[in-house]
Amino acid sequence: MAQKIALVIDDDPDIVEEVKYTLKKQLQYLVLAATDSETAVDLSKSYAFDLLVLDLHMPKLDGFQVLEEVRKKQPQVKVIVITGFFDQYKDRYKNAKVDKFIQKPIDPVSFSKDVIAIGGSVDLPAVKEADKTPKAKILLVDDEKEICESLQEWLVEDGSSEYEVEIAESGKDGISLNNQFEPDILFFDLKMPHMSGIEMVDHIKGGSGNKPKLYLALSADGYQAVIDDIESRGFTVFTKPFRIEKVLEYLREKCLELGLYKTTEE
Repeated sequence: MAQKIALVIDDDPDIVEEVKYTLKKQLQYLVLAATDSETAVDLSKSYAFDLLVLDLHMPKLDGFQVLEEVRKKQPQVKVIVITGFFDQYKDRYKNAKVDKFIQKPIDPVSFSKDVIAIGGSVDLPAVKEADKTPKAKILLVDDEKEICESLQEWLVEDGSSEYEVEIAESGKDGISLNNQFEPDILFFDLKMPHMSGIEMVDHIKGGSGNKPKLYLALSADGYQAVIDDIESRGFTVFTKPFRIEKVLEYLREKCLELGLYKTTEE
């Protein structure tokens, strides 16, 4: 697979930023990041990734507890542990399926070599037509804020497209922002409290306000009847945990197909 994705977890924001910078800027990885261990577990339930980089000594859940939870959804993920508490946790190492242990402080050069050896390198293909750049307004609607913020970051930073992205955390707010922001694309979670994604879409399609040109849905695994219903309406569904590059590729293709792009002359 050309693209690689990493999840980085450390309660020290400076460490997270250092690792994130190396992965993104030096190695061209897509990166999820969290300073809260429980947030990291939630991210692992929504996004599929190739590499897990985690600290051990954290509040709430320690690194081994996080790893146990992550492997329930993604058992084959490669793992690099970065820690300043090697001796404190050494009795638990022998039972942990970890590919590499790194003592803090991190050496960026050695870390990069370890990532390539364990997670693999990135070889990105050309992703856009020479004279057309996908350009669209996208509204993300999901009650899980961290999921939306990660997706928003990836969309905005996609170097092959130009997306303007807004977030709503409920179906009600999604309806309101749809009319204010007037998105070309509505990307929504199917299961939300108070108003489901389907109820929100039905309200938007039946109302007099803005009508997006493309509807994309997110669903947790295990709701096949709901997925079948939304697909029967002609919508595309991405089942969690999903790979972000698949979403980016799909959006680029659909934008060009729907005329949502700018040319080199613009």
